[in-house]
Amino acid sequence: MHTRLIRVGNSQGIVLPKKLLQQYHLTRAVDLRPTPEGLLITPAASPARQGWEEQMQATMAAGPVPEGELLEGFADAAFEESE
Repeated sequence: MHTRLIRVGNSQGIVLPKKLLQQYHLTRAVDLRPTPEGLLITPAASPARQGWEEQMQATMAAGPVPEGELLEGFADAAFEESE
């Protein structure tokens, strides 16, 4: 495939056809990695907090956690790590 560089502000960019964007799952963010053969473009890794909102909603819908269960196992784990 052949494409041209276009000016984007003080930088340059390329336009990728929609078919390629869909085929390689390229959305808003991509990772660029230089290789001996050229530039490798891959989908960016998912943000660390992706899905947290859904998990929080499910937790809240399940109701309050009994106080005894909230910290269950926490003190033992903290003690073991500090030894």
